[in-house]
Amino acid sequence: MVIKNLVNSKAPQSLIAALFLTFAGLVPAQAQQAATVERSFATALIRDVLTAVNHGNWTGNYTVLRDYSASDFAAANDPTRLAGLFTPVREAGIDMLPILVTEPEILSAQTTAGDTQMRLTGYFPTTPQHISFDMVFVRENRRWLLLDISVGQFDPIERPAPAPAEAPASGSGD
Repeated sequence: MVIKNLVNSKAPQSLIAALFLTFAGLVPAQAQQAATVERSFATALIRDVLTAVNHGNWTGNYTVLRDYSASDFAAANDPTRLAGLFTPVREAGIDMLPILVTEPEILSAQTTAGDTQMRLTGYFPTTPQHISFDMVFVRENRRWLLLDISVGQFDPIERPAPAPAEAPASGSGD
């Protein structure tokens, strides 16, 4: 599987921010109705993978990330290739340590029919930049293992304030 990295340029950040802002208001209600992934489990998986990415970024060695991932991911990505793919993330200086103490905004948590793949999409509302993620996991040997990942950062977004509720019309004709 190919690893996708979000590039740290203004146009993609604006697009990413717009997509997250759009989904921030829509997905949580839908996700609550069709939730198939337990939130604490999803959060643990996300933090686990991003910690491995962060360690790879610090050391330049992505062997653990590769060895800890699904067999298809490992076969397609040797550590040198992973280092090259994560160069934009490393050069952007994204410090993922704050994700360990920040609750993620999970915009989508879906599993496939048969519970063989899971996709987790969202971001950590860290400062000065939010950290975005889009991960696909596959079930191998009764474990969820990383199959695909996209990670990046974007400027913080503010959710629009909820529209004030209309006051009930007072009737004067009783």
